[in-house]
Amino acid sequence: MKSPLLKIKDLPDYSAIKPEHVEPALDTLLKEGRALTKELLAKNSEYTWENLVYPLEVMDNEMERMWSPVSHLNSVMNTPELRDAYTACLPKLSEYSTEMGQNKQLFEALQQIQNNQEALRLDKAQRKSLEDSLKGFRLSGVDLSEEKKKRFAEISTEEELEAALAELEDRFGEPPPAVENLFFQLRVKILAERANVESV
Repeated sequence: MKSPLLKIKDLPDYSAIKPEHVEPALDTLLKEGRALTKELLAKNSEYTWENLVYPLEVMDNEMERMWSPVSHLNSVMNTPELRDAYTACLPKLSEYSTEMGQNKQLFEALQQIQNNQEALRLDKAQRKSLEDSLKGFRLSGVDLSEEKKKRFAEISTEEELEAALAELEDRFGEPPPAVENLFFQLRVKILAERANVESV
């Protein structure tokens, strides 16, 4: 059965979206995102906007088009079934964001593109996008020591979360939206665990 949350071309068909569609659709896209990242990094050694950044942006946009209507429905409907499906997805999104943000091979590939931006003739918007992405990687802890990465992954209180964010902001400045979203998801996870919501 075709999912109304996959391959959304225009406006989502909200009336067709059911709670049971949410987690399988996200699982599918997360699996595809991981596979695509691995494939793109493996089959190239000289990275460009076209062979790395653009296909990953397409994948990210597809994920956003899947998650956006779910988030909207959760805000306006918030039935127990939808809330459970939404909540079950939050740790998966958080894990994926952390995993991508700490992917050193991807970080180094993007750095290579930035270092060659003149030869690659990147336009102003592409250069800004790369700069923001690399800043996001640093704020996500890609160049932290293994000990600090472990500490980052084990954050379990709001105080620890705020301390980690302050440390990263002190080193790299104001975080881009992707990193703010990651910390928001971590905050939701902490609050849910405090409220004894076992699925987060």
